[in-house]
Amino acid sequence: MNNYRAIFWCVLLGLNNAFGLQVGLTEKRLRLYLFSEYNSMTRPVQNYSHAVTVGVGLWLNQILDLDEKKQIITTSVWVKETWFDESLKWDPNKYENTTRLVVFSTKLWLPDMFVFNTAGGHSEGFVNVTGSKLIIDSSGIVTWTVPLIIKSSCPVDVTYFPYDQQTCEIHFGSWIYDVTKVDLQLLSGGPNLKQYILNNEFDLLNVNLYRTTVDETCCPGNGSHPIIHFQMTIKRKSIYYDYIVIAPTIMLCILTLASFWLPCHHGEKIAIGLTVFLTLYVLQLLIAENVPDTNTTPVLGVFIFLVMTLNCISLIMATLVMGIKKRSTLKPVPQVPPLMLKACKQLLAKITCTPPESRFHAYNLCQEEDDKDKPFTATESWDSLDHLLHEFDDVADDEDVSSAHLLPCAVSDDISQSSILASALSYRRTLKNRRSYRRAIHGENQQSSAISPPQTDPKAPVSPETLVRKQEWCFVAETVDKASFIVYLASMFITILTVLVIVPSFQNLNI
Repeated sequence: MNNYRAIFWCVLLGLNNAFGLQVGLTEKRLRLYLFSEYNSMTRPVQNYSHAVTVGVGLWLNQILDLDEKKQIITTSVWVKETWFDESLKWDPNKYENTTRLVVFSTKLWLPDMFVFNTAGGHSEGFVNVTGSKLIIDSSGIVTWTVPLIIKSSCPVDVTYFPYDQQTCEIHFGSWIYDVTKVDLQLLSGGPNLKQYILNNEFDLLNVNLYRTTVDETCCPGNGSHPIIHFQMTIKRKSIYYDYIVIAPTIMLCILTLASFWLPCHHGEKIAIGLTVFLTLYVLQLLIAENVPDTNTTPVLGVFIFLVMTLNCISLIMATLVMGIKKRSTLKPVPQVPPLMLKACKQLLAKITCTPPESRFHAYNLCQEEDDKDKPFTATESWDSLDHLLHEFDDVADDEDVSSAHLLPCAVSDDISQSSILASALSYRRTLKNRRSYRRAIHGENQQSSAISPPQTDPKAPVSPETLVRKQEWCFVAETVDKASFIVYLASMFITILTVLVIVPSFQNLNI
């Protein structure tokens, strides 16, 4: 039984070798027949006046990269070329029904296809690959599919960056032959996207393949040249920039907005504003690295520039408000310009809902019986009030205690001196219970044994007019600070709505 099995496999192997040898001999005879007198230097036509018609098709496999700085797009494509070679026809019946033959591309005449808008070296512009092969049909049709990675120039418009759409083209054409020698035509079906791999940065919106004819100025050869244009429209995926640039910028705007809630005499507002400004500048540099050096400013750059401008204005206004508040502590206290005070009372106070009497301290605190029964003279009343309002200015700065709101808004107010002093005394007793007051008292007790208290002259009487001026300066500072907050909030809302919503919407409508 084993002998019969061995004989069977020997016969089968012999037949297979004989058939393979026969096929090899057939292909060898066919090659000798086709290429014994074939000249790859001349066009494959019997009549010199006839043109070689080359059909061109294209497969887009992947968009590898778009360098906005250098304006170069890199794509992976397959370029398919077919033409009729009159010297490469045979009868399949004479060659064991062989209908196709695969040969190296160096053995045949090839169209001198060139990428005219190539961004690589001159040798990289030709549509050719060393070691590539092509297929010859028995009817003389030659099919050549070339895999290429093409770097081509692409004008980049960054006006709507990062919501931009770019249209890039690749131009194919014969480098030497004009339309009378080599005529390029499109294969049916258009661009093939069956092998396309999605890109992480761009979405492919549309592809198109069309033919045009240009004059001799484009190429070294004379006459008109047919050009095949491969056009692709891509749109940037903006989610990366939404999270890395836009969202942090909006958060910084909110941080600047929150700084307005700090008391107007605190210098931390300036520190926050400077920190936000420097961070925005770093984001601006990040954008500048990804866009070309052109006169076109991207939308995102405009947005950050406007935010930086508003931030600078907020810093200027914070400095101005601090300067206004500082005037209330000068001695003598200067008078508020009448025009400024009038504008604050009649215009800004209504917009910011800040009544002039809001600066008066109106706590409803319980008063002790001895405070109720203690009489006050006119001179003692104003002197005592001024002393109470400024006694804790240096001690309670860290607790954000402002005594300016205890002052009356005008001399003609209906608030009596006794009620003012009663409220101030009640507020003074509240301050005594605070830690800052206890620390101040404790520190004074420790130093009293070593350092004797300085000898000072009795405090000069403070007139009601001075106290009214202090209140007016505080009122102006608060009103201007609130107005700056409202202006910043409205400007930021308009900026975000216009730059990030309306302008990109117009771009989509135009496209």
